[in-house]
Amino acid sequence: MRRQKSAILLIISLIAFVLLACNNGDGDLDNKWQLRQYQYADGTVKPQDSIFYNFQKGSFSAVCLLKNGKYDTFFGNYSLKENKIYINLLPESIDNENYAYYMGWEDGKRTFIINELLPSSLRLEHADVCYVFRKY
Repeated sequence: MRRQKSAILLIISLIAFVLLACNNGDGDLDNKWQLRQYQYADGTVKPQDSIFYNFQKGSFSAVCLLKNGKYDTFFGNYSLKENKIYINLLPESIDNENYAYYMGWEDGKRTFIINELLPSSLRLEHADVCYVFRKY
Protein backbone atom coordinates (compact mmCIF):
# COMPACT_ATOMS: atom_id res chain seq x y z
CA MET A 1 0.00 0.00 0.00
CA ARG A 2 2.82 2.40 0.93
CA ARG A 3 4.60 1.56 -2.32
CA GLN A 4 1.45 2.29 -4.32
CA LYS A 5 1.05 5.72 -2.67
CA SER A 6 4.69 6.54 -3.42
CA ALA A 7 4.23 5.56 -7.06
CA ILE A 8 1.10 7.71 -7.37
CA LEU A 9 2.87 10.67 -5.74
CA LEU A 10 5.80 10.25 -8.12
CA ILE A 11 3.51 10.17 -11.17
CA ILE A 12 1.63 13.28 -10.00
CA SER A 13 4.94 15.09 -9.39
CA LEU A 14 6.20 14.19 -12.88
CA ILE A 15 2.97 15.38 -14.51
CA ALA A 16 3.11 18.68 -12.59
CA PHE A 17 6.75 19.17 -13.61
CA VAL A 18 5.96 18.56 -17.29
CA LEU A 19 2.99 20.94 -17.20
CA LEU A 20 5.07 23.69 -15.61
CA ALA A 21 7.86 23.22 -18.13
CA CYS A 22 5.44 23.41 -21.08
CA ASN A 23 3.59 26.39 -19.66
CA ASN A 24 6.65 28.59 -19.06
CA GLY A 25 6.50 30.42 -22.40
CA ASP A 26 7.80 33.96 -22.02
CA GLY A 27 7.03 34.30 -18.33
CA ASP A 28 5.32 37.48 -17.29
CA LEU A 29 5.37 38.90 -20.83
CA ASP A 30 2.67 36.47 -22.03
CA ASN A 31 -0.32 38.67 -21.25
CA LYS A 32 -2.51 41.52 -22.40
CA TRP A 33 -0.98 44.94 -21.69
CA GLN A 34 -2.71 48.33 -21.86
CA LEU A 35 -0.50 51.19 -23.03
CA ARG A 36 -0.94 53.95 -20.44
CA GLN A 37 1.52 56.59 -21.58
CA TYR A 38 4.48 57.60 -23.70
CA GLN A 39 7.38 59.18 -21.81
CA TYR A 40 9.71 61.24 -23.99
CA ALA A 41 13.39 61.98 -23.38
CA ASP A 42 12.66 65.67 -22.76
CA GLY A 43 10.41 64.74 -19.81
CA THR A 44 7.05 65.22 -21.51
CA VAL A 45 4.38 62.57 -21.03
CA LYS A 46 1.54 61.73 -23.42
CA PRO A 47 -1.31 59.74 -21.83
CA GLN A 48 -2.75 56.82 -23.79
CA ASP A 49 -5.52 54.33 -23.04
CA SER A 50 -6.77 52.94 -26.33
CA ILE A 51 -3.93 50.58 -27.36
CA PHE A 52 -3.46 47.05 -26.01
CA TYR A 53 -0.50 44.78 -26.79
CA ASN A 54 -1.00 41.03 -26.51
CA PHE A 55 1.92 38.61 -26.28
CA GLN A 56 1.25 34.87 -26.39
CA LYS A 57 3.98 32.31 -27.13
CA GLY A 58 5.44 34.11 -30.12
CA SER A 59 2.17 35.59 -31.39
CA PHE A 60 1.60 39.33 -31.13
CA SER A 61 -1.47 41.49 -31.60
CA ALA A 62 -2.20 45.13 -30.95
CA VAL A 63 -5.84 46.01 -30.39
CA CYS A 64 -6.58 49.69 -30.95
CA LEU A 65 -9.85 51.29 -29.91
CA LEU A 66 -10.94 53.72 -32.62
CA LYS A 67 -12.53 57.10 -32.01
CA ASN A 68 -15.84 55.82 -33.44
CA GLY A 69 -16.09 53.11 -30.76
CA LYS A 70 -14.97 50.26 -33.02
CA TYR A 71 -11.54 48.64 -32.94
CA ASP A 72 -8.79 47.41 -35.24
CA THR A 73 -6.40 44.57 -34.53
CA PHE A 74 -2.89 44.35 -35.94
CA PHE A 75 -1.37 40.87 -35.97
CA GLY A 76 2.19 39.65 -36.07
CA ASN A 77 4.80 37.65 -34.23
CA TYR A 78 7.55 38.40 -31.78
CA SER A 79 10.76 36.96 -30.44
CA LEU A 80 12.85 37.66 -27.38
CA LYS A 81 16.60 37.86 -27.14
CA GLU A 82 18.15 38.99 -23.88
CA ASN A 83 16.37 42.24 -22.97
CA LYS A 84 14.89 42.95 -26.43
CA ILE A 85 11.56 42.18 -28.09
CA TYR A 86 11.52 41.96 -31.89
CA ILE A 87 8.02 42.40 -33.36
CA ASN A 88 7.10 41.82 -37.02
CA LEU A 89 3.57 42.64 -38.16
CA LEU A 90 1.83 40.73 -40.93
CA PRO A 91 1.49 42.50 -44.31
CA GLU A 92 -2.33 42.57 -43.95
CA SER A 93 -1.93 44.62 -40.77
CA ILE A 94 0.34 47.17 -42.42
CA ASP A 95 -2.20 47.69 -45.22
CA ASN A 96 -4.94 48.62 -42.72
CA GLU A 97 -6.25 52.18 -43.14
CA ASN A 98 -5.64 52.97 -39.43
CA TYR A 99 -2.12 51.55 -39.32
CA ALA A 100 -0.23 54.83 -39.73
CA TYR A 101 -2.17 56.56 -36.95
CA TYR A 102 -2.06 53.77 -34.33
CA MET A 103 1.13 51.88 -35.15
CA GLY A 104 3.17 53.58 -37.86
CA TRP A 105 6.17 51.28 -37.48
CA GLU A 106 8.63 51.49 -40.36
CA ASP A 107 8.31 48.32 -42.48
CA GLY A 108 5.91 46.87 -39.91
CA LYS A 109 8.78 46.07 -37.54
CA ARG A 110 9.75 47.33 -34.13
CA THR A 111 12.49 46.42 -31.68
CA PHE A 112 11.89 47.35 -28.06
CA ILE A 113 14.27 47.25 -25.14
CA ILE A 114 12.60 45.84 -22.03
CA ASN A 115 13.31 48.34 -19.23
CA GLU A 116 10.95 46.71 -16.73
CA LEU A 117 8.86 43.55 -16.68
CA LEU A 118 6.93 42.99 -13.47
CA PRO A 119 3.77 40.96 -12.90
CA SER A 120 1.60 44.08 -13.23
CA SER A 121 3.69 46.54 -15.27
CA LEU A 122 5.79 46.65 -18.41
CA ARG A 123 8.10 49.40 -19.68
CA LEU A 124 9.44 49.20 -23.21
CA GLU A 125 11.79 51.64 -24.92
CA HIS A 126 12.24 52.54 -28.57
CA ALA A 127 14.11 55.57 -29.96
CA ASP A 128 14.30 57.33 -26.58
CA VAL A 129 10.56 56.93 -25.97
CA CYS A 130 9.42 54.85 -23.02
CA TYR A 131 6.12 52.98 -23.47
CA VAL A 132 4.47 52.38 -20.08
CA PHE A 133 1.95 49.52 -19.83
CA ARG A 134 -0.17 47.97 -17.14
CA LYS A 135 -1.40 44.40 -17.15
CA TYR A 136 -4.96 44.36 -18.37
